[in-house]
Amino acid sequence: MKEERAETGGWDFSALEVTGRMPLTNRGDGLLELTLEPLGEDYWMRPGETFIVTSYGDYGPGHPFEVQYWPDSVSVWCTSWFGTVSDDEGNQLSCGHQRPDGAYPR
Repeated sequence: MKEERAETGGWDFSALEVTGRMPLTNRGDGLLELTLEPLGEDYWMRPGETFIVTSYGDYGPGHPFEVQYWPDSVSVWCTSWFGTVSDDEGNQLSCGHQRPDGAYPR
């Protein structure tokens, strides 16, 4: 298993405990938008792809994740200190990963 990066966007979360991992797989026929909240980061999954959402730090009395589904998207709320998205091989992904042109028209 690949070692996870300790920094993302200037945040050093290496001291935070991993408090949850959740795989998400796109079983549909088209792109599926994964939004990581509360920052609204978007990641786009091709059919058959699996992404892993990882939660870091304390999440209080509830659960480390809350999930909301829509026909073409899924939102994952990390209720902990920090969350990341990686591919199925452990490579951390950046916000906007595989975002299609025109996804957010201005």
